[in-house]
Amino acid sequence: MNKVAIVVQRCHEDIVGGSETLAWHYATLLRDDYEVDLLTTTAVDTSVWANTLPEGSETKEGVRIVRFPVTIGRSDYWSGLHKRLLEAFGPFVPAGNNDVPQLRWSIALQEDFIRHQGPYSAPLFQFIRENWRDYRAVIFITYLYPTTYFGLQQLPAGNALFAPTLHDELPAYLPAYKYAARRARALVWLTAAEQRVGQKLWGDLPGRIVSMAIDTELREPQWMPVPYLLYCGRVDPNKGCRELFEYFMTFKKTHPSELRLIITGKDDMPVPAHEDIEFRGFVSAEEKFRLMSGARAFVTPSPNESFSIVTLEAMAQHTPILANSASTVLADHIKDSGAGYVYSDYQSFAHALNEFSSNEAMLTNMGDLGRQYVLSRYQTDKVRQSLIAAVESCQSCRKS
Repeated sequence: MNKVAIVVQRCHEDIVGGSETLAWHYATLLRDDYEVDLLTTTAVDTSVWANTLPEGSETKEGVRIVRFPVTIGRSDYWSGLHKRLLEAFGPFVPAGNNDVPQLRWSIALQEDFIRHQGPYSAPLFQFIRENWRDYRAVIFITYLYPTTYFGLQQLPAGNALFAPTLHDELPAYLPAYKYAARRARALVWLTAAEQRVGQKLWGDLPGRIVSMAIDTELREPQWMPVPYLLYCGRVDPNKGCRELFEYFMTFKKTHPSELRLIITGKDDMPVPAHEDIEFRGFVSAEEKFRLMSGARAFVTPSPNESFSIVTLEAMAQHTPILANSASTVLADHIKDSGAGYVYSDYQSFAHALNEFSSNEAMLTNMGDLGRQYVLSRYQTDKVRQSLIAAVESCQSCRKS
């Protein structure tokens, strides 16, 4: 038995998402030591989880991708449940302490919420239930979706690995997710900050910090006639983009300069029509790295991050970081590296931009510190060894 299965909600080269990227990354790290099956759905878009890709298997870069059809997508019924969830919790602000809001929903109702959030795939669950013994380990990626929640229920407790990519966000407080996490043999964390969130919500469960390897090859900086900030990722209010746009436009009104904001990724919300904001849409990986290398600073406005791949990629390119302090993961990256600033309001945002604009020696030092931080923690061999150790620990305690 030298096979490993990785379960994730969707998989396609055009998808920009942290958990999907992590699943593919772990698959490629393991493919030289194991036969890797990446088990997923035929969905691409998260709005309704429609069956877009053909079902069945294909092999890509030494990894077998097996796609199963979605049998329950996202509908108005789920939207109604989501509205009830928001009303039940009230205004939600991630707690910087150990306070855990309580929700008086039955487990059955919570499971209905998770099921109808999508993508729910009965054929995928049947495959896991019938074939889990064929794998040295089954690794479930990200806590939020039914592919993980119901997938963990298809094999006996204590026989799977679980990489939750956990944020301090409202759905994570549903008790059902805590019970799902306790079915895993061990949890695979990306950072110590993520693990702390897990301990607050789910208790002190067995696991290890495996993390993720970062591309550290230096690129030639993208030449631009003016200095620019860079944001890469999904343009979404939940990623802090509305606040980023408001802060940047306010700064430009009160601090006239040539500074621009360049955005790459998918626009799930409108990008403001502003002479100093440029939206480039999807770009190649190489163009992304060159833009990172040439940026005055890389901005990460999301309050909810379990790792932030792009932030660490930018740090590896000697680029200082400006990050939302509401994310404990991002705050830890900045505190532990010294590679930038965090902001909590417009004043701290503007202060950081003024510093970035006026202190070239500081920028150089921050860039050097950021690259050293990534090189010391996120090298491929170190992450691969930790991941293999997690796989082997799961196999050593395999139950019949």
